[in-house]
Amino acid sequence: MKHIRFLHQYDSMQCGITCLQMICEYYGKRYSLSFLEKLCTPTTEGISLLGLSKAANYLGFDTICTQIDITNLSKYPLPCILHWNQNHFVILYKIRRDKRFYIADPSKGLIKYNLEEFKSHWISTRLKDKEQGIAMLCSTTQLLDNNNIKEESKLKEERSLKFLFGYVKKYGKHFGQIVLGLLVGSLLQLILPFLTQSIVDVGIKNQNIGFIWLILLGQLVLTMSRTAIDFIRRWLLLHISMRINISLVSDFFIKLLKLPMSFFDTKLMGDLMQRMGDHSRVNTFLTQKTLSIVFSLFTFVVFSIVLLSYNWLVFTIFMLGSLLYGGWLALFLRRRKVLDYELFEQQAINNNKTYEFITSMQEIKLQDCEQRRRWEWEDVQADLFGVQMKSLKLQQTQEAGSIFINELKNIVITVVAATAVIHGQLTLGMMLAVQYIIGQLNSPVEQLMSFFYSVQDVKISLERINEIHRMDDENGKQGLEMAVKEKNQGIDLEAVNFKYDSHALKTIIDDVSLTIPKGKVTAIVGASGSGKTTLIKLMLAIIPYWEDKSP
Repeated sequence: MKHIRFLHQYDSMQCGITCLQMICEYYGKRYSLSFLEKLCTPTTEGISLLGLSKAANYLGFDTICTQIDITNLSKYPLPCILHWNQNHFVILYKIRRDKRFYIADPSKGLIKYNLEEFKSHWISTRLKDKEQGIAMLCSTTQLLDNNNIKEESKLKEERSLKFLFGYVKKYGKHFGQIVLGLLVGSLLQLILPFLTQSIVDVGIKNQNIGFIWLILLGQLVLTMSRTAIDFIRRWLLLHISMRINISLVSDFFIKLLKLPMSFFDTKLMGDLMQRMGDHSRVNTFLTQKTLSIVFSLFTFVVFSIVLLSYNWLVFTIFMLGSLLYGGWLALFLRRRKVLDYELFEQQAINNNKTYEFITSMQEIKLQDCEQRRRWEWEDVQADLFGVQMKSLKLQQTQEAGSIFINELKNIVITVVAATAVIHGQLTLGMMLAVQYIIGQLNSPVEQLMSFFYSVQDVKISLERINEIHRMDDENGKQGLEMAVKEKNQGIDLEAVNFKYDSHALKTIIDDVSLTIPKGKVTAIVGASGSGKTTLIKLMLAIIPYWEDKSP
């Protein structure tokens, strides 16, 4: 049996396109989102089921859009596209006999639902004893293997983490100094357990107070040295972090300014604002998380060797406990990823709704709809709060198990070390040194797991950023050149038709012919919404009227 390959949508308007992309990949055809968007023509309200159906037909699928009784859903071919929550599209790819429904949600991930949960999301009509939802059933035809379509939709080479190294190379010298400081700090920290052991086994045992003061003075000097190194390292890191962040965001703005205006017609403000937040994630990962993990790995290796030299049994217990700790956290990775997608989407909706609420304050008061708009905003806050509560619940469960595993490991190590002291296998000073080493090793293990979480987060952010960078730039001259037939002549438009949604029944500009003489002042007048601005956009090629967007 084939398996569905999950693909994530980059913004809230792309759920339908992403579902179609997953259906195509399920049948062995890989198409880019940019190619599919040209077939579906998204609007500010997303993609219609009619648009999805026509695009799928063009690619070589036979589709049926219908209402299906939930009791008969398992009789139809899978995967199919479902209309979800009356405002979203998902893929149903498997139904088990125990009424478990397997959903590929492009905004969250691969999710399993029981019957009641599935019905709450999918059912749209209830007539007598029948509960029905809307679905688009897909089956293949010979047209799907058409080579011309395959050539049309060649995928662009996706940018990966490698492009980030271009920003890092500029500050290679500074990063070298930071890494050197981290290594020196680790070596200074390595000396501390041996000094602690010396105080107990030499100073206290021989009652030599002078030796104790000397060791304490050495610890003070080491602490001051580590503090100075850390101070310099943080200053360098702040300097690099600010410059890289400005470069990342500046390049993002440069790309946005090159995109065609039609891009902004189909994007929510909240989605763009979320992408701005993505850059902070990427910057933090580059300048802090990556360096911290290098430091943690070095510390972990060095102290592990020292711990092994003290007592192999304590070392074995620590490693087993750390593996158990890592395994426990790994259990939450998939669920955490789903919640991260959900939280990301809800925050984008919240940002967009808040921006609309603030910028349209005068219109709200003029229309006397303050209460209704406030209730809409509060509904979004309630949805966001619900997602945050689910995220907090998952985090608390994860932390409770982590604390229990760590404390149990520390208790077992303390018992084993104390037993070794009683049997003369370790001195009291060595036991204190082992406890210090264990404390230093716990932190790198936690940072290593945190790094895995950061990799998961930054991958999501990088995909959303790269989706913008991969888009084609606009060409603002081509349309005007087509409208100007000859040099030093006027502008001529002949039988121009246009509609923003290629699947809409009516056109906005319907068979318009227009001549604007050179050197003359021509006024275009009409009622609000009659198409004046659209006509100007067509002449400037901000929106291309000469292309038929429908498949």
